[in-house]
Amino acid sequence: MSQVPPRALVVLRVPRGAAAPEEARIRAAIAADRSRLALPSTTLLDYRLAGPYAIQVDGQTLDEYVAWEV
Repeated sequence: MSQVPPRALVVLRVPRGAAAPEEARIRAAIAADRSRLALPSTTLLDYRLAGPYAIQVDGQTLDEYVAWEV
C-alpha cells in the first residue's frame, strides 16, 4: 500500500462578497502551513480552492475559502 505524502491545507477568510484570495496569498499560506507542520520544503506545483462559504465570526460576516496542495 502506497503512502500519501503529507500536504498542507489552509483556511482563508475575506470580507463577505470580496474577491477570492489572490494566488500569491494562497501560495504563501500553504508555504507557511508546511513550515508550521515541519514538512520538507518543496515547490508548490498546484493547489485546489473551495468556497466561498459564508460564515460569521465575532459578529462579522465573512467568506471562507479552503485551499490545499495537490
